[in-house]
Amino acid sequence: MRLDEYVAELDTRYDADTRLPWCHATGPGYHTRVPEGARAHQTREAADYAIALLGLGRADRAGEVLDALVDLQVTDPLAAHYGIWGWFLEEPPERMEPADWNWADFIGVRLAQILAVHGERLAPELRERVRTALHHAAMAIFRRNVDPGYTNIAVMGAVTAAAAAEILRPGPPASDLPRGGPLDSELLLDFGRRRLRAVLALHDENGGFTEYNSPAYGRVVLEELERATLIVADTGFRAVAEQLRERTWAALAACFHPGTGQLAGPMSRAYHDWIQSDLAAYLQAQTGAPIVPRKETSGDDAPAAPLLVPPLPCPQTVAERFRALPTTPFQTHTRFNPTTTGTSWFAEDACLGSADEEFAWVQRRPVLGYWRTPDDPAVALRARMLLNGHDLSAAWCRQHQDGPRVLSAWWLSYDSGDFHPALDRPAGSVFRIDDLRLSVSLRGRGVEVREVRDGVFALAAGDRQAVVHTVPAEFLGRTRTWRAAEGDGEVRVEVDLHAGPSASVDFHEARLRAAFAVELITTGTPPRTAALTGEQDAAELIRWRWDGLAVSTPLDPTPFDR
Repeated sequence: MRLDEYVAELDTRYDADTRLPWCHATGPGYHTRVPEGARAHQTREAADYAIALLGLGRADRAGEVLDALVDLQVTDPLAAHYGIWGWFLEEPPERMEPADWNWADFIGVRLAQILAVHGERLAPELRERVRTALHHAAMAIFRRNVDPGYTNIAVMGAVTAAAAAEILRPGPPASDLPRGGPLDSELLLDFGRRRLRAVLALHDENGGFTEYNSPAYGRVVLEELERATLIVADTGFRAVAEQLRERTWAALAACFHPGTGQLAGPMSRAYHDWIQSDLAAYLQAQTGAPIVPRKETSGDDAPAAPLLVPPLPCPQTVAERFRALPTTPFQTHTRFNPTTTGTSWFAEDACLGSADEEFAWVQRRPVLGYWRTPDDPAVALRARMLLNGHDLSAAWCRQHQDGPRVLSAWWLSYDSGDFHPALDRPAGSVFRIDDLRLSVSLRGRGVEVREVRDGVFALAAGDRQAVVHTVPAEFLGRTRTWRAAEGDGEVRVEVDLHAGPSASVDFHEARLRAAFAVELITTGTPPRTAALTGEQDAAELIRWRWDGLAVSTPLDPTPFDR
């Protein structure tokens, strides 16, 4: 989408009364209480609209939007939500459940870009208001000081702080706050430098990013490092930003599968089962690789928005990996943090990845694979634990992978959230369960499921199939067997751990024994005949074994933050 097309579309949604574009609200199931689909006004979209308007020279409309946006920030330094915005005009931070502190970063970095690139186009009084808002956002970021493992926000906050230090340095403050004084500028620039160095050091210590292989946040990190080149002058900061940019590209390249145009699993933060058209377009433009997005029929994949930050090309030493695999087949092991290592297997037409230990948040992909068929450039294989129809954050799993074979075993935790690992923890870890199921699904065109033999199923498409080997599962002392199912555009192998009536279950006592093994094979290749077994030992662990693979899971639920 061109910049003028983007602005024209937002113009049709511009609300003169609020001076913001309206939208139909969407949310992930936490933070916001604005009903899904309700008419609302997004603050981050408003900031992007202002950048785009200024890019087209429409400073008057941009000024209206910015004036309204600045009004929505919490500016009392003693307030609980100082320096941040709500997601929507209709829901200020104090009404959210809970407020999202990341909005100091998301809005602040956009205000920094507006001031650095277009500041002279703003009326003097408005420019001072935006400068003051940037100061509040930067100080909120400084006070919060997120861990460097929170990769995308750590980088974004560092860029915001460093840019704010430079933008706010000249001139005396125009308010009662010490906005832009020498002390603030020195503090914020030092903070931004140290924050960015900490992200780089943590990556190099661990061998990867804590927010690993994220289609969403890998792109965010690249955009913020590109934005740093645009709006930060400090040479030391820019040098570290470039080192991080190279490592981010290398991390994405290491997981990219040219045969399907997808990132192989596992993933730490993902919102979709396939990479979206905007990311595909960006990767293709910056690497030169012929990456064609998979077109979804549901309409979820919106047209790519214009780039509001000038992109930088992928380093040439990395770009070639997006065009072709180094050899086939091959397998990688990547240590992302002290507790998580990922394994990814690649063939010309297929890939399969897993994390050795992970929890089942909706944004996690602990077991994820793709393969190409004559009808679909990428069918998607995924394992999930679903509570009442949504991904359960309180579920954990361990995997052992060797090539295209994975053994996966599951258990439950307490002191965890439901939709989100921390934001919606039920009192006493008592969860209401109408339906609880463990599922291995295959989505795409031309997918099929069949039972190969007792307890062994094939999820098939084209010339490949994922054969799922199962053993009866136990939940709360009751045994359940696996079955084939289909619907909602996918085929599945699943076990109904609880299928009603509704029950309140204390997860301190929610014992679960569940495991499966999956092998990705070509049509005509006979499935393995090894039996999947699980035996309890004296250490109160369940030892799962299948065809040379082995993992152990706790017999009893564990604390989430163990």
